[in-house]
Amino acid sequence: MLRMYSELLKNAQDPNLMITGLGVIYITGIILLIAVFYKFFEHFLSPQKLKKDRKHFFSTFGMTLLVLVLFNFWHAVLGQFQFQNKITQYIWFSLGLFLIIAGIIWHIKSKINIGKLWSDSIEIKDEHPLIQSGAYSLARHPMYASLLMWCFGASLVMFNWATLVITGFIFTPLMYIRARAEETELTKVNPDYILYKNNVKMLCPTLKGSLAIFVRALAVLPFIYFMISGIHLPEITFLVFIHLYLGYSLTPEKAAFSYRSKSGIISLVWLISKIWHPIYYFLWVVITMLIYGLKWDCPCMIMYDKFGGCPCFRLFQKILKK
Repeated sequence: MLRMYSELLKNAQDPNLMITGLGVIYITGIILLIAVFYKFFEHFLSPQKLKKDRKHFFSTFGMTLLVLVLFNFWHAVLGQFQFQNKITQYIWFSLGLFLIIAGIIWHIKSKINIGKLWSDSIEIKDEHPLIQSGAYSLARHPMYASLLMWCFGASLVMFNWATLVITGFIFTPLMYIRARAEETELTKVNPDYILYKNNVKMLCPTLKGSLAIFVRALAVLPFIYFMISGIHLPEITFLVFIHLYLGYSLTPEKAAFSYRSKSGIISLVWLISKIWHPIYYFLWVVITMLIYGLKWDCPCMIMYDKFGGCPCFRLFQKILKK
């Protein structure tokens, strides 16, 4: 244990932040484990009549194993960014800390809201109500969404690009497959689920109204700071992450599409700027579009209204089909 901490401190640009981050991860991780054990115990003591009980390959055990994989990266200090800017480090840490705390609160609330309907397998009870309030008003699968939020937050707090990639490209797709399997069964027994599905996001918090505007405005601030101070790999990773996360959280859909599109534009412009630097300043145009889009429709939103998506991708799909 002492060796682990000495290795962590040796590789950390800010030892206090790293130790604080790991401490928060440990405390909240233990809370997650207690919540899971409690639900297993409650489920064992209160068996209910079932219409269907379907096992799924990605169960609570699989989720726990994947979280332990992330822990190993954090402990071994593998995949950690080296920051050129101290303030960027604090921005990463602040957002990560917020996501961890929000994720753990949301997770506990979702386990309370689901009550005795919780199960490790995909169970359909004799009288299976559709829960849409509380934690379930933010996402259709708040336990999965909050766990992903916690993993993303912990990755940011530990400044770890490797666990961001694992969470985004392995953990999230597995959660999506599991959630889709549950929704297939729930739709069969409750047709109202389709309406619920159309209004609430699956694995991200649903952001709308004045809250969405506030979050979008807040997201512009680090972008402006990064443009002034210089965008390197940690900064571009942060920007792509935040725009993608908002792209799967925002409503209406045209606003969500706008942020998903801009994550691609930001990445492409930054990569080209490594070859031809003047294009770097096009990112100021992207910032202008983001600010303009807070009140009016930006070009990406107009394109969504007209084409229902990205015409370039549609053209590419047609070419592939041929």
